[in-house]
Amino acid sequence: MSLFDAVAAGDRAALSAQLDAGADPNPFDDEGRTPLMVAARSGQEDLVRVLLEAGADPTLPDSVGETPFVVAAAYGHLQVCALLFPHATSDEKDMARTLLKNQGVEEIPSRPSRPSEVPPGGFRRKLASAGAYVTSKLGDDGATKRLERVLRSEGNAPKGRK
Repeated sequence: MSLFDAVAAGDRAALSAQLDAGADPNPFDDEGRTPLMVAARSGQEDLVRVLLEAGADPTLPDSVGETPFVVAAAYGHLQVCALLFPHATSDEKDMARTLLKNQGVEEIPSRPSRPSEVPPGGFRRKLASAGAYVTSKLGDDGATKRLERVLRSEGNAPKGRK
């Protein structure tokens, strides 16, 4: 599994393992993107943190000249923008403001939110989803059925499961 595969899968453990083993955090793919750009584009704040801590260069542009900060802004990922904000040039910050304003966002956060600022329902739902996945792999589908009922009651049921 490459760094790009780990980012695409959202697999923090695999990404960390490769970086801890000495993988270069700044390889380029065929489109001139780095793993940091891919994580920024998809809004994966935790993976952006891991890559930055491992030495990923947030100033490297892709083949069209966009940096991870501008890409995160283009896709409206505010927390990723906050992580990359200190590394952005004034021109990039101006461009990001324009991109975000077009999405109805008036200000770029200059610092990431703290974990206590995460909406509790969102975290509990993700934790429940992870638990249901693990128990289903172990052969107990009760947790998965309970999670599906909760999602249905919230109107977020996966298509085909009602």
